Amino acid sequence: MRFSIWVSYLGTALALTVTPAEAAWHAFFNKDGVGFSFTAPGDMKAEKVSYTSAIAGERSAVVFGSTEDNIEYKITVVDFTGRANGDSALIKEAAAASQDMTKVLMDEDARVESSYGRKLTVDLPDKAGRSMSAIFFKDNHLIKLQAIVRPEGDFLSSGMGRFVDSLAFSETRSDEGAIELKLPD
Repeated sequence: MRFSIWVSYLGTALALTVTPAEAAWHAFFNKDGVGFSFTAPGDMKAEKVSYTSAIAGERSAVVFGSTEDNIEYKITVVDFTGRANGDSALIKEAAAASQDMTKVLMDEDARVESSYGRKLTVDLPDKAGRSMSAIFFKDNHLIKLQAIVRPEGDFLSSGMGRFVDSLAFSETRSDEGAIELKLPD
């Protein structure tokens, strides 16, 4: 009897050491320009980039990103300040760019609070992985959340949907202890 108890303890201990550790998820928020919050694993790093739009030309943008368990989590914020209306056209353009040369698995309208957007899932070309995105326009900013699973990752990971669906524009949805992300100068 004692031997079987020890064997069960040993089996449990081995199972816990073999199971991969799930990355800690954190709440993040940004008040610059648009004001939004989301959750993601790991530490988010910021990088200034240029975003090219056929409709509005080249625009400054910031990409916040982290990588955990073969999944790249990115949120891109593009500043369209000074541009006349055309929010839906910019969303459609960004969605079309995300679908270019991919196999579209899902493409549907989406809403976050009162903001309209698109949500899509695609298989990337050349078996490079799978991408799930949500694209919104709020207060003169295009906001794109994207989770990309690399070929060696789990295409059915719940982390992709958890990240993409976590976007909120209301500051009251920001969790206590959330980490503020500043736009780089």
